[in-house]
Amino acid sequence: MSASAAPQARPSVGMVVHPLRDGLIAAAAVILALVALDAVFLDQGGLLSPVLGKVAASANYVHEFAHDGRHLFAGPCH
Repeated sequence: MSASAAPQARPSVGMVVHPLRDGLIAAAAVILALVALDAVFLDQGGLLSPVLGKVAASANYVHEFAHDGRHLFAGPCH
């Protein structure tokens, strides 16, 4: 086998990089992750208060929904 018969590396066809779009998707994912972390670890009724009003603080729906998740990830709760 000669040296010219060795397989040549070719760039993959169809791989197009869009830096602006990819950056926006990454930023949106980070923001969504931060909101999810806030909802699980820090929310005490403030996240739903624009929708439910004063009931959100007393009922604490998000807190109760994420309660076991807080303990699973060793997050502070009470």
